[in-house]
Amino acid sequence: MTSHPQSIGAASHGRWRQIAAVLWVTLLLNWAVALLKLLFGWATHCMVIVADGLHSLSDGTSNIVGLVGISLSKHPADHDHPYGHRKYETFAAVVISFFLFIVSFGVLRESVLGWVRQRTPEVNAMSFALMGLTLCVNLFVVVYERRKAFALKSDLLMSDSWHTLSDVFITLSVAAALVGIRLKVPRLDALFSFVIAFVIFSTAVRILKRGSDVLCDRAVLDTQKVEHIARRVEGVLDCHEIRTRGRVDDVYVDLHILVDPQMSVFASHGLANIIERDIKREIPGVTDVVVHVEPLSHDHEELKG
Repeated sequence: MTSHPQSIGAASHGRWRQIAAVLWVTLLLNWAVALLKLLFGWATHCMVIVADGLHSLSDGTSNIVGLVGISLSKHPADHDHPYGHRKYETFAAVVISFFLFIVSFGVLRESVLGWVRQRTPEVNAMSFALMGLTLCVNLFVVVYERRKAFALKSDLLMSDSWHTLSDVFITLSVAAALVGIRLKVPRLDALFSFVIAFVIFSTAVRILKRGSDVLCDRAVLDTQKVEHIARRVEGVLDCHEIRTRGRVDDVYVDLHILVDPQMSVFASHGLANIIERDIKREIPGVTDVVVHVEPLSHDHEELKG
């Protein structure tokens, strides 16, 4: 049974709307926390809090990039984009990684300057209260985005949740740094700023790797599973040249099957339809299956033997 195109389009539009809602929630939370940290960090001359504030600010910027990305990727396939626009979402995730690279280098620069020109930041009870609030917000956003990412099968939300997860570790390191600064440990502010820069950089590399795998058409599925589904269909004598690409929620499969040379075109076309149906039914996320039907040749039989 084939789904009606209008129902598919409505479901897709609903998915984009839900992803956008998640990004708006996290955007408001990230920028509210970033503003508090930046204002307080500058007021107390605490570089590690300012660095954490810049990271939170980049979180909000990545949310805006994500909103732009999904506004493009929600458009259906057209003449110029026969495979649809879903990769714009992945491309937005890659752009987020570049924002993180920029932020990491900025924090690293401030860390080096702080190491050379030692500062004396002010740490008080408000500093620790701000970090506690930040930790609660970050944990909420991570759990919220992860649940939505799995439910909506969104690369963008998953990448953004990884981004926010790095905030959790950064917030803990900032709290540890504040304890050390309160105890008058020299240059701890600069040292922990360097740690923050490293965490941001590592997160950027992870997101870039994930996005580039999709954009460069890295294999998505286990070819043995696809081969097993194809070979069990009666009439399929062999299966080879299996290729997969795309995102986990938008997979394209291409494979070749060998059939009896005496089989009619009508019968072989029926086999291809059965294989396409079974693959889509048993492997979540498969959008399109192209089955190339070839007659089994004597050369192939000898090669197999």
